[in-house]
Amino acid sequence: MLTHQTPPTAPPDHLLGVLRTLWRWRKPIVLTTLAGALLSVVVSLLLPVYYTGFTSFVALSPEQISIESTFGNDGQRVQFYGTGDDIDRLLSVAESNQVLDFLIDTFNLYAVYGIDSTVQKGPVRMAEQLLSNYEVVRNPRDVIELTIEDEDPVRAAAMARAARVRIDELNLALIRATHGRNAAGLRREVEESQKQLEDLNRRLAQIRQESGVYNTATQSEVLATASSQIDQRIARTQARLEEFRTQGPRDSINKLTVDLVGWQQSRVAIDDQLAKLNASIGSIDNMEEERLQANNDLTESRIRLKQYESVLNGDRSTIEVIEEVTVPLVKSAPIRWLIVVASTFVTFVLAVLGALLIDSGRRYDWGRITR
Repeated sequence: MLTHQTPPTAPPDHLLGVLRTLWRWRKPIVLTTLAGALLSVVVSLLLPVYYTGFTSFVALSPEQISIESTFGNDGQRVQFYGTGDDIDRLLSVAESNQVLDFLIDTFNLYAVYGIDSTVQKGPVRMAEQLLSNYEVVRNPRDVIELTIEDEDPVRAAAMARAARVRIDELNLALIRATHGRNAAGLRREVEESQKQLEDLNRRLAQIRQESGVYNTATQSEVLATASSQIDQRIARTQARLEEFRTQGPRDSINKLTVDLVGWQQSRVAIDDQLAKLNASIGSIDNMEEERLQANNDLTESRIRLKQYESVLNGDRSTIEVIEEVTVPLVKSAPIRWLIVVASTFVTFVLAVLGALLIDSGRRYDWGRITR
């Protein structure tokens, strides 16, 4: 059985024209592409090699360096890692001029990057150059990643480590500034409380000296006991004196009379002391209670002040290092094969477009533009 075969369809005229043009220009296109590839190889080999110093860390909660967490004053559970606000504060510190200036001065980057520091735009160019090699980002797991690129792998690692330490120091200074203000206010409060306590002690000593009352509880008990004993002795002496007046020698009567007068004078003295005690016992007890309360408050304030000073002067950190810096062994840039491939592809595309444009332009009489 015979079958009828349909002849192949010819390509569209516009596609056929393009393919004809490319075929006629195949040699220039190939030569241009090879030249671009060769040039990209040479350029990529001349590019400086960069190494990346890398470190990562997480933010710790400011509660970790508070007196509550250090000394357990409130008894509440302390949050260990920082929140979003703490991470944002670390990122702001990392991107601040204080960190950049520290790196520039520490590693003499003006000389490293060959920038003249005496010209007007020198600092601006220096900052732009450093920022092009310096990056701090927050990854999806809330870990802060810091990278610094440099031609020297040892310097790249050292700069990354120094930047992380400086960020920690500046962030700690911000947190401690709040504690410092609290400590300064508490220090003034302690000084004022000390002066008030000294004034209270002076007034209490003056009242005690004037009244002769130094311990109200003890003196009240002693005077009460003495008053009772004197009353008993007066009564006993009076009874004996009455008995001796009826039948007793004259000498015994005289002696009992003298004793009675002495006990009566003692009674007057005790009554005088009791009057002074009753007049001053309220003021003295109130001042004693006030002094005890003031002394307790002063003691608590001093303890809290020492806690603040301990927190301010202690060795603290606001970050926890996840990955320590190591000297990079493999370069991070340039990726030469990618440069060569991309440049070759771009050169080929441009050569093709150029061939199509030139061939298409030959069909027109461009001279008519000027005629």
